[in-house]
Amino acid sequence: MAEFPVMATKHMVDPATGVRYRSTGDGWEEVVTPQLSAAPPPSFAELARRAVQKPARALGMSDHAARDFSERLIGRPTPRRDADGLTRFMEGLGLVSMSPLSPVLPAGEAVLQSSRGNRGAAVANAALAAAEAALIGKGLKHSYQSARQAMPEIGEAAAQTYKIGQRLERAGNYSGAGGKPSAVALPDQGRFAAKPISPIEDAAISYMNKRGMDTTGFYEYPPFSEERARFIAAAYDMMKHAPDDPAVKKAYDAMIQETMDQYRALKDSGIEFKFMKEGMDDPYAASPALGYQDVVERGNLWVFPTDMGYGSGSGFDAAANPLLVRVGRVGDKEDAVANDAFRAVHDVFGHFGSGNPFFRHKGEERAFLEHSRMYSPEARGAMAAETRGQNSWLNFGPYGEANRKASSIDTVYGDQKAGLMPSWTFKPEGMPSEQEAIDLLNYMRQIGMR
Repeated sequence: MAEFPVMATKHMVDPATGVRYRSTGDGWEEVVTPQLSAAPPPSFAELARRAVQKPARALGMSDHAARDFSERLIGRPTPRRDADGLTRFMEGLGLVSMSPLSPVLPAGEAVLQSSRGNRGAAVANAALAAAEAALIGKGLKHSYQSARQAMPEIGEAAAQTYKIGQRLERAGNYSGAGGKPSAVALPDQGRFAAKPISPIEDAAISYMNKRGMDTTGFYEYPPFSEERARFIAAAYDMMKHAPDDPAVKKAYDAMIQETMDQYRALKDSGIEFKFMKEGMDDPYAASPALGYQDVVERGNLWVFPTDMGYGSGSGFDAAANPLLVRVGRVGDKEDAVANDAFRAVHDVFGHFGSGNPFFRHKGEERAFLEHSRMYSPEARGAMAAETRGQNSWLNFGPYGEANRKASSIDTVYGDQKAGLMPSWTFKPEGMPSEQEAIDLLNYMRQIGMR
């Protein structure tokens, strides 16, 4: 296998401590991972959902099923991020989704949080308990009926996901998140339900909860916008390869650290990562969706290693890309680089875990939307360049029309640049400003993009 001599001169990892170092030319300096931005305090409704999830888990539900059940019972989180806490609480509850246990759960949570010294959470839960008790006392009897009707949904929520070791189910009545196909076609096998995989979703939720991130999932994906994709393709083409720029270094350092943390978060998921070897046939050559079947039915995922292909043509030297830093063992690969780990976790968290085993432009966009939620603001710019930027360039850049119909062998890939695109490209439905759009359109005309 090919080796990357840059590893010996640009980056290294101390195998004893796991600390990463970067070459300064005169010596080595430790790579310091940026501190994550403080997460906003949870709304009352979110505290209520968390209170419901605890006994649900105690009954044997997975994290994913418990979250789904709590959102059915309490109400799904409102998308209005600018609403104050009380407004979010009232909208989330809808004032009708209370159960006989609704005052008890937050009251118990309030006692627990108080014992831990978390005064804010204790006060919030106590207020929630008092409000619910008062509403029930005023004769809102229909709330009991709503709760009883919701209880059977515990089993329904669990049935909406796969567990490792299950066989894929034939496409039928399953209907997943809006804006995503509910069934996937596998070569010579037929169509199967494209459900989330609960151990992966549980790992993602646990990872985000520990970091104070918003765990709200997608109930409906934003419509795919070709216009946005073309703008992002042009932005990626314009982006400078600047691996030594301080802002780029900071973003990639954060991305690498968080990618490795995500890989470690999967250790109890039951998935075994194996990297393809020189001379072996691609087990997913007929369709990358076969990897989804492999994960669900066998808990196995083959990963294409970076040293067998890294996208760029012969005219571009990607040796300085930070993702080529050695990170130690990943799966069965002893000398993996950060990009190997990213390929593994992106397939798992972006595609398969959420029931998105689709790899054309719409599937890749959904994978970005899913997986980018797991990265901090400091890392998201690098992650966006590596996923949304490259995929937009591939499908809607200078070679987009041919690439959208091509096999992987015939596809023209973008250069593996390390840089940062404008911040609007990181946002799910971000668009350039009027002046930026004019500049991008002029650039597209110059390079012959249609």
